[in-house]
Amino acid sequence: MVLRGWMQAAKQGRQAARSAAAAAPPENDEPEDASQMLASLRRSLSEPRSSEAEEDEEPDQLFFRPGGRNAEEAWKLAASLLVRWDPLRQLGTLRDTPVWGEGSRRADIMFVGDAPNYYDEQAGRPFCGEAGAKLDGMLKAMGLSRRAVYITHLVKFRPKIARQTFNNRPPSKDEIRLSTPVLEFETRLVQPKVIVALGVIAARGLLQRGELPLTAYQELPQASFIGVPVVVTHHPSYLLRTADLAERRRLWEEMLRVMEIAHLPISDKQRRYFLK
Repeated sequence: MVLRGWMQAAKQGRQAARSAAAAAPPENDEPEDASQMLASLRRSLSEPRSSEAEEDEEPDQLFFRPGGRNAEEAWKLAASLLVRWDPLRQLGTLRDTPVWGEGSRRADIMFVGDAPNYYDEQAGRPFCGEAGAKLDGMLKAMGLSRRAVYITHLVKFRPKIARQTFNNRPPSKDEIRLSTPVLEFETRLVQPKVIVALGVIAARGLLQRGELPLTAYQELPQASFIGVPVVVTHHPSYLLRTADLAERRRLWEEMLRVMEIAHLPISDKQRRYFLK
């Protein structure tokens, strides 16, 4: 960070020097000596940075690299590293029990939710409770089970709330941003053919297009996460709140698209689900 500050200051100093040179009389074209350049650099360092410069600066890139000589070692090292990984631990907004993904670590289909809830944290597994039962029903209709796919969350820890019991909250932008390197690690190890974003928060975290509604994310052409196609659909809990046949059919059409990308066989019976 110190080196970066000096480089930015030097860049600002060069820009200031070019502006001054353009305004200077033509006969004064001798270069600055070393003492003048150093004084200019010190002035640049002492000057407060403008808000425009702060907005242009991108956050430092984070990497989650647990190491390991093979995939099995990498998974084990990742589990031990995650519970003490400083970028997430220093936030102080997440609980302490991680909920890793489950299923096949060489799955063609990867399901991603937002963050664990109370039931997930208690069981140590993603998508438990009523929402998990709905997801199991979706998988059964696709001719699959949890063992055949990989299921995980954007954020591996349940977000904290004051006096928290059963209540949950969605993860914040910072919690998602600092958890994304962990999800990238998972995705590169699993190497799925397609990712299913379950809900708008998962879609926003994976695709990084801002606060768009779910329908806008569903209409994005060629959406992908680190090169893997992403299909956006409702969170399974949505099925607990609606019995609308048209909505269920739309969700099912998204699952048919997932099956096509993964090159899974689709029967005539499956194609007719939720049609009048």
